[in-house]
Amino acid sequence: MPDITPNFNNLEPYKKRLELIRLTAAQVIKDFGLHGFNVEFSGNEETAYTELFTQVKPVINHLLERNPSKLSSLLYSIDLNEKKVRAILAGNADNPDEELTDLIINRELQKVVIRKYYSQTP
Repeated sequence: MPDITPNFNNLEPYKKRLELIRLTAAQVIKDFGLHGFNVEFSGNEETAYTELFTQVKPVINHLLERNPSKLSSLLYSIDLNEKKVRAILAGNADNPDEELTDLIINRELQKVVIRKYYSQTP
């Protein structure tokens, strides 16, 4: 029987699965909470990405401007791709706060998908 491993880099199919959206929101809340930031989620899956984005972006913007070392600590604990982060922070992004926010939410979704996949694999 062939091993069919999903493509964990293409997250689009998972963005419409309500259970994964809830788990992603919980992961964002947990990771930001560990660093002293409050992120809330209403539970509305249809607006989950937008809701998380609008809550995470100001935190990222604040950290970019006022506390880069705390931002680095947060990004490290979320386990973002260092090359992508460096490219964004090196001025290769028009809106670094938006790009980092998108990267964070997608990484949190990726962690949820990977965890879910391996918890169901015998």
